[in-house]
Amino acid sequence: MAFLGKARKEDLIILARELGEEVTPDLKIIDLRNLIVASTNYEMEFVKELLNTVISERTEEAEQRKLELEIEERRKREER
Repeated sequence: MAFLGKARKEDLIILARELGEEVTPDLKIIDLRNLIVASTNYEMEFVKELLNTVISERTEEAEQRKLELEIEERRKREER
């Protein structure tokens, strides 16, 4: 369960929803971890892999957004 402590809140929210849990905006990180561990769908290795997937998708999306912004900035500079 220590792997849950290294995740961001946004990742834990997605993970809890993927496990079929109801997530409210007022939940704190510790509450999210408890919700995930108490889930009827909780199986440590499965959840660990699912969390890795969630984190990978988030980082890939962030990299893609960064690339798009860089391309847009280059276009603006070239137009000047």
